[in-house]
Parts: sequence; C-alpha cells; structure tokens
Amino acid sequence: MRILSFGLIGLGAALALTSLVSPAAAVVTFDQSLASGWYQGAGTSNGHFAVDTGANGVELGLRASIRFVGPITPTGNVYFAPTGSTPPGRALWNFEFSVNPGSYEDTYSLLTITGPGGSLAFDPTQISDNKPTGGSFDQNSENLGFAFLGGPINFNPNVSGIYTFDLKLFSSEDALLGGVSIQVNAIPEPSTWAMLILGFAGIGFMAYRRKSRPAAITA
Repeated sequence: MRILSFGLIGLGAALALTSLVSPAAAVVTFDQSLASGWYQGAGTSNGHFAVDTGANGVELGLRASIRFVGPITPTGNVYFAPTGSTPPGRALWNFEFSVNPGSYEDTYSLLTITGPGGSLAFDPTQISDNKPTGGSFDQNSENLGFAFLGGPINFNPNVSGIYTFDLKLFSSEDALLGGVSIQVNAIPEPSTWAMLILGFAGIGFMAYRRKSRPAAITA
C-alpha cells in the first residue's frame, strides 16, 4: 500500500497559481514515444504518450494503459479505457506520466485530475518511488484505485466516467515551463457492449414474433 507523503494542493489554489504565469511556448504531439525513454512498470514499453517538448530539454508525457497489458492507442489526446476492477478495487486501467525538467533545476510539477466526483491537484514528483534508478526525471504508472488518488474524487472503477489529467512543470520562479493534458473515457468493455446489443436484438425479435403471430381462432 502506498502512503501519501506530501500535501495535496487545493484545486482552487492550483488554478490561481497557473493564472499568475504566462503560458510557455510548447510543442504538444500525440501518440508519441518519449525521447527520455520509459523506465517504469515491469513489461510496459514506450509509446502512445501525449508529449510536450519544451526548451532546454523539458519533456512532459501522459498516457493511459491497460494494467498488465500495455498502453492504449489514443485518438488525439483521448484514451478509451474499460470500466471494471480487480481486487482490491483497482481500476482496469492506469494513467502514466513522465516529467523531465531538462537542464532546469529546482522545478516543481502540478498534476490535476478531474472526474465526475471531484478534482485533485498535487505534485507527482514528490512521491518517493516516482524517480527511476539513476534518472534525473520522474515517472510512474498510477491507478485511481489507490486510496490517496481515488478517495478525494470519489472514484468508482465500475462506473463510466470522463477523467482529465493535466500536467504542468514550473520553474523555481513559478514560470510555466510546459504542460500537457489527456482525457480518459472509461466505458464498459466491448464484450459488455456486445452482450447488451445481443440482448436488445433478442428482445426485439421476440416482440416481432409475438406481433406477427396469427390471432387464435375462437369458436
């Protein structure tokens, strides 16, 4: 179990902070590999990130993935993920991030997660296990089923919902160095949809048969 070792920043304070800085020039691309490489998560590979490449080596990345399978191929910056859970209440999908400050020092990040049940904002680089061994940047694969993430936004892995993830990097002087965002649409698995369609088709066929059956002849 992960332990929350940092203070959560209120969403209002986060929005106020970002409104004080001017946007940084950035190049945001979708469905890309990280130039920094991907080093977190056993068996997972690079690719399918929304990436912001900034000045002086800054690179920010966000994506969604299926747990124990691999990254989801997005449509633009939108990722479609299945609803459902595995014990103990983990979603079937993860969100994954990478923060490379390049040559900047004393930077800090802000990751804002917004879902149907609320919002949460915090600095993901302050989670102790987010720095790859020997790396000068931070990465991890996280799950909204973790209590410290899902609790504040009332996350339910078995309910459909739209979740936005917005990642920003700031200098020690609060200048915005880069930002990238993605949207995850959690919907029932395709097999569930198929069963529902077959069910509706069956109901329609039975109704048709009843309608087309000749009326019984009465004496």
